[in-house]
Amino acid sequence: MPVPSDLEFRQISKSFGRNHVLKGLDLTIPAGSFVALMGANGAGKTTLLRLAGGLAVPTSGTVTVAGVDMRKAGPGLRRMIGWVSHESLLYADLTGRSNLRFHANLFGVADPDARIAELAEALDLHKVLDRPAGVLSRGNRQRLTLARALLHGPDILLLDEPFTGLDEASASRLIEILRLLHGEGRTIILTVHEIARAYEGATRLIVIENGKVGVDRAVVPNTPTELAPLQQLTTRPALIPPPNLWRAAGQVAAKDLRVEWRSRDMVGSAGLFSFIVLITTSFTTPPGGGTQGVTTGILWISLLFAVLLGVGRSMGRESADRAIEGLMLAPTARESVFLGKLLAGMIMMSVIELFVVPMFIVLVTTGQMTTNALELIGTVFLATLGLVIVSTLFSGVAAGSRLGDSLLPLLVMPLVIPLMIAAVETTRRALGGATAVGAVGVPQWIGLLGGFDLVVGVAAFATFAFVMEEQ
Repeated sequence: MPVPSDLEFRQISKSFGRNHVLKGLDLTIPAGSFVALMGANGAGKTTLLRLAGGLAVPTSGTVTVAGVDMRKAGPGLRRMIGWVSHESLLYADLTGRSNLRFHANLFGVADPDARIAELAEALDLHKVLDRPAGVLSRGNRQRLTLARALLHGPDILLLDEPFTGLDEASASRLIEILRLLHGEGRTIILTVHEIARAYEGATRLIVIENGKVGVDRAVVPNTPTELAPLQQLTTRPALIPPPNLWRAAGQVAAKDLRVEWRSRDMVGSAGLFSFIVLITTSFTTPPGGGTQGVTTGILWISLLFAVLLGVGRSMGRESADRAIEGLMLAPTARESVFLGKLLAGMIMMSVIELFVVPMFIVLVTTGQMTTNALELIGTVFLATLGLVIVSTLFSGVAAGSRLGDSLLPLLVMPLVIPLMIAAVETTRRALGGATAVGAVGVPQWIGLLGGFDLVVGVAAFATFAFVMEEQ
């Protein structure tokens, strides 16, 4: 029977296209080990850690924690793991305290504020907790990253090049903290480039060569420097069940709204874009032609690009400092990320449309036209929901691509053509546009919008975790 936090790699192969990084690697790391992982650039050190953390899946072979295959385990297994890399996994626009509270809630820490206070004392974070993470120095940001990884008291701590950018004093303190955690029975695996670092705390050195374990030997760490006992680091916090799908989605949405409140990025830029389009349209619309398809088409094109701009930037924030990995590591259903970002996107688009749609009616329509408010509201809601669903799904694909945000319109536009046609026609009718004899009725168009949202929404929900997973 395996010890609770034993980590085992069995015949692991991992390829990226034609690049075979790991080739049938076998490795067992017992609980309580302190392992330094070395190898040339591109040897597969980071890939191995990502497989252990559940951030990637092997091309073949199995990774097990406590005897459980990472691909078959429930989200709760991820609560055994803490992840630190040279990227912070933090949101630059949020304060250190807000970042830690968000992750503590996702991991089910019973008293987030008390736990944050403990770690702030242990890691000397009091001066930086209430400053935006994006303005912190490399050393302060790395200490904040370590606090994030330790919030839930993980059994296994994975550190990918944690010394990058640290001065000697900060690096020495990090080594002594890792020694202290190892002394309390935690499993620690870190990648290093310098052989000297491997002897500063580790008791086992593993070198990856040609996709396999080339060197695996015990090492005797250097004599440690004195570090005052820090009970806050070794004490495991009280945990409660992590949030369910809907609570986790609400927390992701609330985080996105806090980030937007601080940055005014999506509402400001997307709203301004729509405003400029409508002002330009009002000067080019002939008198009495306000509800023709071309003008309602321009309205929906402006809203489409507002969604693309806003959702793309929202996912771009997740890519910055690899914050999305913090969500993927959380012991919650990964579909909650999709639902949370969908909810936040809808709220922010509603704010934009609250100004844009009335402005369109005032600037483009004529006084003789009768507006069906119920049809208009229903159309705007259903069409916007469909646009945000599709954009949220494909923004994950675009974020992982070299093309980034520029790929998002190419992915979204072909899929939303039927939605855009239905939205334009229903909006035109709701604003008093003429209906040709024998034309499809408004209920049928609204039914098309609702059916599109249902089918695409279910498909997006079912595939989002796969889309976000590194293959």
